[in-house]
Amino acid sequence: MSNTHWDPARYGLFGNERQRPAVDLITRLPKPGSGFSPRHIVDLGCGPGNVTALLAAAYQENAPDPVRIVGIDSSDEMIETAQKRTENIEWQKGDIADWEPDDKVDLLFSNAALHWVPDHSKLFPRLLSFVRPGGLLAIQVPNNFLAPSHQLIGEAGLDWRKEVAKAMHAARIMRPGDYFDVMAPECDDVDLWQTQYCHVLTGDDAVYNWTSSTILRPVMAALPDEDARAKFTEKYKSRLAQVYPSRDDGRTLFPFNRLFMIARKRPA
Repeated sequence: MSNTHWDPARYGLFGNERQRPAVDLITRLPKPGSGFSPRHIVDLGCGPGNVTALLAAAYQENAPDPVRIVGIDSSDEMIETAQKRTENIEWQKGDIADWEPDDKVDLLFSNAALHWVPDHSKLFPRLLSFVRPGGLLAIQVPNNFLAPSHQLIGEAGLDWRKEVAKAMHAARIMRPGDYFDVMAPECDDVDLWQTQYCHVLTGDDAVYNWTSSTILRPVMAALPDEDARAKFTEKYKSRLAQVYPSRDDGRTLFPFNRLFMIARKRPA
C-alpha cells in the first residue's frame, strides 16, 4: 500500500508473534554452504527491519563473497525506524506494485506484505522476472480472512457496507493452487504449505489490538467520521470478546492461519 502511514510501535506490540512465521520461512530456506550462496537479497515490505536483519544474520555472516541485502517498504515511518539499525543493509522506500530492482536478485523474500498488493496472478510472474535463474522467491502471507477476527469486521460495519467492503478488498490472496499455477511455468520446484499458529495474547482487547495495527487500518480510514469509527469499534470489540474470550489468567488464544511458498526459478 503506497502512501500509507504505519505505526512501527503499535505493529511491534506483537513482535514475537509476527516474527515467528518469518523465522519459520527462513528456516526452510537452503543454508549457506549447501550450494545456495545468494549475493543479492531483497526483502519486500521490510517494515522496521527486524526480519531483514534475520536474513542478514543467515546469509551475510561467514559468506565467501559480499552479500548485498536491500529492504524495501512504502512507509516513511517504517523506513525511518529501519535506518536506525546497525546491520549492513540498504533501506529504500518503494511501492511493491511498481518496484523494480537495479539488478537481478538471488533471493526475493517477503513476509506478511504481498496481501496488500493487488492482482497476484500478474504480480508473481513479475516478481519472478526479477529473480536470477536458480534463485528463490520466498513468501509468507496471512490467510486468516475467513476467520472470525476478519469476518466480524463486516458484521460490525453493516451500517457502512460499501466503505467497509471496499477497504477489506484491499487485502486479498489467491488459493494455494493458484499460486502454484502462476509460478510453475517459470520454476522447477514450488513448495507450498499452510500453518495455523495459536498466538497467546495478553491484555485487554488483545485481538482488537492485533487487527487494529493491520487489517483494520484501511477500514478505519474508510469510515466517514469519528462518530462512525467509535460506533464501529464498540460493536467490533464486543463481538471479538464473545468469540475470543479472555481466559481467567488474562490471556487470549488467537488462532491465525498463514500461507508459505518457496519457488526456485528454473536454471537457464
